[in-house]
This record gives sequence, C-alpha cells and structure tokens, in this order.
Amino acid sequence: MKKFFINLYYLIKLKSPKKFLINFVKNFFLNYKTKKKSNKLSIQLYKNFVSKYNHFWFCTHLHFLNSNLKHKNSIKDILEIGSYEGLSAIFFLNLFKNSNISCVDTWGGGEQQPGEDFSYIEKNFDQNISSYKSRLKKNKMTSDDFFKNNNKKFDLIFVDGDHHYNQVLKDASNAWKVLNSKGILIFDDYTYNHFKDNIKLNPAFAINEFINNHINDIEKYVIWKQVIIFRK
Repeated sequence: MKKFFINLYYLIKLKSPKKFLINFVKNFFLNYKTKKKSNKLSIQLYKNFVSKYNHFWFCTHLHFLNSNLKHKNSIKDILEIGSYEGLSAIFFLNLFKNSNISCVDTWGGGEQQPGEDFSYIEKNFDQNISSYKSRLKKNKMTSDDFFKNNNKKFDLIFVDGDHHYNQVLKDASNAWKVLNSKGILIFDDYTYNHFKDNIKLNPAFAINEFINNHINDIEKYVIWKQVIIFRK
C-alpha cells in the first residue's frame, strides 16, 4: 500500500486530471494482490527465458494486460517500441495466436540504463525470440527512423522506448497515425519517476497530455502502472 500512496501523490503533483486519478485508484484495487496470478502466467511463458540483468518488471503487469486484452481476437499486426530482451514480444505473440509483431529497438541503451551491456541484451533477445522468428520482424533502429519509413498500419502498439517526455509524446503521436480503427495503444511505466528534478519530463505527463488531446477519438482507457487506450 505504501507504493500506492507514493504513486498517487506523484500523479497528483503532476496535476493529473481527477478522472485519471480515479481510474488509477480503481485499477490499483482491481489489481491489488494479483502478483500470484502474474507469476503463474510468467512461469508458463518464460520457462527458457535468458536475462542478463534479471529485469522482469514487465511480468508484474501480466494479469492486468491479460484480463484487459484477452477478448480482443482481432489483433493481427502488432508494433512494439522498445523490446529489450523480448518479454513483452513473447507475451503478445502468445496472447494473440494469429498475430505478427514488429519489434523496434536500438539495443544501444540510454541515460535511463547506465552501465548495462546491450550487446548481451541483444543476444538474449535473439535467443529468447528464436522460436517466434516466423512471426517477428526485428527492426534495429530508433523509433523516429522506423516511423519515417513505415507504411504499415497496426492493430496494437506497445510504447516502451525512451521514457523522456518529448520522446514518449512523439512516439505516441506517431503511433496514433498508424493505429487502426478499434486498435489498442499501450503505454508502459506510467508511474515511472526517473526525472525527479523535473517530474514533467517523465512519461505520465506526456501520456496525460496525449489522452487529453485525443479524447474524442478514444473509446475508453484503463490506467494503472500501464495505460491501455482503446481507439474508437
């Protein structure tokens, strides 16, 4: 519960709209004590998964994502911005059995991952997704370069790249342009608070702004540690 109040206070400091705060509180309690359910899913999905730094943060969201996405059988084409070692790509490919995924990552790291050896991380990604190669396309490049050359539309887009406000907002805007009607946009790390000297540089400020700017085209949104947006 302590982390909940810390996150809530952080979102209030960001001047998040009241309706976003209510949505966050509601989903916190819906997902409170679901760690065992997420762990169960994790054990099933990642039996042979290799990791350099044992960063399994994504796994804490498995029940949340599974419960909110499991009825969306129309998902065929998926885009992922930020792939790291492949946890999220494997999850989406297993949840949506008839889907293909385009993974975009520089595998070069950034200021938010100091000291990590991305040559090993990329090798782990290649090994972890080896059995999904027929359904996965690896794009080793920046998200800006990907969108510049992309002419494809997607049913689901997962944004988990550079967590700086400017890049989150840019990735969101570019993603929205290539997201199909009735598509799903997911943001990771809504409560991420890396930039403590200026908290408006964190993802939540960009995500709040994006939702407000596109509210007329949004059917519904679900806010927790991740944010799921269902397009009209």
